[in-house]
Amino acid sequence: MMPCAPVTNRGFSIIELMIATLLGLFASSVVISIFVSTNRSFGQDQQISRMQENARYAMRILANDLSMVGFWGQVLNPGEINTAVRDCDSDGSGAECQHAYAGTSLALTTDCGPGSVSPAPAKWAYSVTPPIEIVTQADADDAETTFSCIDEDEFQAGTDILVIKRVQGQGLASTRADSGDDGTVYLRATGASGMLLNYDHGDMNSAGTDILDWAYAANVYYVQNHFADSGDGIPSLFRKKLGGPAGASAMQTEDGGVAPGIEYFRIMFGIDEDADGVANIYTSSPTAANIENSVTARIYLLARSMNPDPAYTNSKVYQLGDVTKDYSGNPDNYYRRVFTTTVRLRNQANRLLLGP
Repeated sequence: MMPCAPVTNRGFSIIELMIATLLGLFASSVVISIFVSTNRSFGQDQQISRMQENARYAMRILANDLSMVGFWGQVLNPGEINTAVRDCDSDGSGAECQHAYAGTSLALTTDCGPGSVSPAPAKWAYSVTPPIEIVTQADADDAETTFSCIDEDEFQAGTDILVIKRVQGQGLASTRADSGDDGTVYLRATGASGMLLNYDHGDMNSAGTDILDWAYAANVYYVQNHFADSGDGIPSLFRKKLGGPAGASAMQTEDGGVAPGIEYFRIMFGIDEDADGVANIYTSSPTAANIENSVTARIYLLARSMNPDPAYTNSKVYQLGDVTKDYSGNPDNYYRRVFTTTVRLRNQANRLLLGP
């Protein structure tokens, strides 16, 4: 019987080791590539999702406000509203809170506009006609000159400013005595006429029982060149609004603005030229007569991602109504999308149907 040959334990040859290493490197590169691609896709989806969420919120705020343009509570004809704001406790008699239109005008410490530049008249916030005012593609200096509550260092030059004035909420009994409403500007209205007043709960009993108070709103929308911190470079939709108690006569800034990443907005008003309730033309610079005949408003928003993506280059051209935003000559690394919707100005349309 022949003895068994001893078993020899031998390792990988150099060729086998090289092949195994190459296979391992290939597998690792595939895994890393998939991870990087997935991670980049997740980051891109997150940026775009956040951009869309911000745009939808900004669109909803603008659409809701625009849809109520021309709403003056019980008053059908805004020409019947006395806009010389009354201080209901100015002489202690309370007569100004009735519809006698007597008393003194409320002195405004800040009215967000000195009135020296068109279209903002003195105390423009209390001028109900027209209910919409627009400054298109304003530079920073014009923005601050026209609306003193806008800081020229914070304004995004070349963007629009939109002003909307109306009443909001539910009509409240004018005979109420609610100290929480003190300092708030209301439209005190009947079906035929109305007046703006600065509410004072201590002098309300003289008001008629058939009269209602509607909270008055004046909102200024514009694009600011930063969001949370000065210099963060995130363009954002901001809104200044008529203040409430302890600041009724001043325009106040909402903390944090409306929505970050809004680079531009454009409003095109649909003008009904033949009184059939359908828009015949659209314009971004309506006259007072155009506004009275506006039946729709088309909103365009250009939204931008919060942060750049070094792996992405944006050199696209975007159309927002009658405005073109062209990045082909100066590309960057931000994602952008145009969002648009059309709003029915139902209160304007209702007035048209009712006739003069």
